[in-house]
Amino acid sequence: MTHRPEVSPYRVPVRDLIRRPGAQHQVIETFPTPVVLGTDVIGVPEGKDIELDLSLESLSEGIWVSGTVHALAVGECGRCLDEVRLDVDASVQGLFTTSPMAQDGDDEEPEDVFEFDGETLDLEDVVRDAVVTSLPFTPLCRPDCPGLCDQCGARLEDDPDHTHEVIDPRWSALQSLTEEKES
Repeated sequence: MTHRPEVSPYRVPVRDLIRRPGAQHQVIETFPTPVVLGTDVIGVPEGKDIELDLSLESLSEGIWVSGTVHALAVGECGRCLDEVRLDVDASVQGLFTTSPMAQDGDDEEPEDVFEFDGETLDLEDVVRDAVVTSLPFTPLCRPDCPGLCDQCGARLEDDPDHTHEVIDPRWSALQSLTEEKES
């Protein structure tokens, strides 16, 4: 018995749009993400729902995809390490072509251009790019989060008057003399 791999939920058939400039198709789908979309700090976890609301329009150059992706990203606050939940509403756009497009005198592909096989679009790259670029570099549980004490790691939210006695290093030698007398 042979085992067929599961079809990616990001793959969309577009045979009805090929070579029909002006033809459009709506894609409104909700499915669990097959892989994490994001970084180690914050991302849409594997298995959480992602909603696509996209318009596919046939052009002479290929298929233009535009719309939005909605998901819930989970991570940790960059200051206090508490859990952060962030609604992601990212704009998606890209041109899918059957042949690579190079700009005049440039061997590099334009940023929003993707290749496809002529029958189905694989939207995973364009969706991942949209989600990852919309996530904050340093997520915060709230803008005024005080974070953790940089000396002992105490939560400053729980103890706003938290302080440590700071001794000027130039006087530290004298402190050792008082510690000897107390012993």
